[in-house]
Amino acid sequence: MRLLVLGGTKLLGSAVVRAALDAGWHVTTLTRGLHGAPPPGVDARTGDRTTPAGLAALGDDEWDVCIDTSGYVPRDVRLSARTLAGRVGRYVFVSTVNVYPDWPERPVTSSSPVSDCPPDAGPDDGDYGYLKSGCERAVLESFPDATTINRAGLIFGPRDNIARVSWWVQRVAAGGEVLAPGRPDQPLALIDARDMAEWMLGAPPGAFVVNSAAGTQTFGSLLATARDVTGSDARFTWADDQVLLDASVEPWTELPLWLPESMSGHAWDLDVSGAYATGLRIRPLAESMSGHAWDLDVSGAYATGLRIRPLAESLADVWEWVREHGLPSPEDAERPTELEKRMSREREQKILTGLA
Repeated sequence: MRLLVLGGTKLLGSAVVRAALDAGWHVTTLTRGLHGAPPPGVDARTGDRTTPAGLAALGDDEWDVCIDTSGYVPRDVRLSARTLAGRVGRYVFVSTVNVYPDWPERPVTSSSPVSDCPPDAGPDDGDYGYLKSGCERAVLESFPDATTINRAGLIFGPRDNIARVSWWVQRVAAGGEVLAPGRPDQPLALIDARDMAEWMLGAPPGAFVVNSAAGTQTFGSLLATARDVTGSDARFTWADDQVLLDASVEPWTELPLWLPESMSGHAWDLDVSGAYATGLRIRPLAESMSGHAWDLDVSGAYATGLRIRPLAESLADVWEWVREHGLPSPEDAERPTELEKRMSREREQKILTGLA
């Protein structure tokens, strides 16, 4: 099998490349050359996918599958799709659950209404989720019967340059009393990039929500498993949502993955401009959160071969990566502003002291 990866050197792209190589596929990548090189054995080409000159690096070659991990602007994705029309058997586009305007206020399925962004929209025509919906339409124009749309949930794993799960693994590994947000039974739904990559290699056409199943992970299991794989002496002090909000803790940014289940009047007193994130989509803190952020119907992906490895295996590999490489610097991070806002040990200790 011949695979083209648009991208291929960041978290998900590198996982796709390695999964395909392990499966014996011939892999070609198209990158700008800004984030390192693909592994040996890859036909690595350099070019900017947003321009005809950059796409010219692909020549007239053909591939069985294209997996697009780097499409964010509809008009750029439309250019790539049109260039590859007739030269690719199946086009897999990595989208996001942010295309659902009802998410996370309501549960969503793959058939829930999607934002209506036009396929020729530019980078300033909407937010992340809205633009991704336009990217989906841009691919479907050129591959109406051969498009797999991967509406991804929250991806983690080794090489994560956003450092949400890995931040928690590093914090738990440091041991001592750890400030844990909300409740230990708070649901989570995360997916290892390697599991998503393996599924995409063989996924059929259609639109799928791709994540772990709701209810299989919790905040408590995440932290406890991190303690197990790192061998730390961490002990967890769980703080109610309102206690953290009263302390002006920013959800999602200061304490990654934490989304309050309910908001009181105190939420309106916080300066949260640009801070309340859901996935990669920034929402004001005052916006109502009803706990459906992790309530995703992934039955379609599971029925077509998605398999989720044990959380302990994923976190052990994350810990190995963090020990060797550390967390990304703000200069190397996918979302530097979010990373810079992570809670300091001093601020954590101050809040813990107030709970005592």
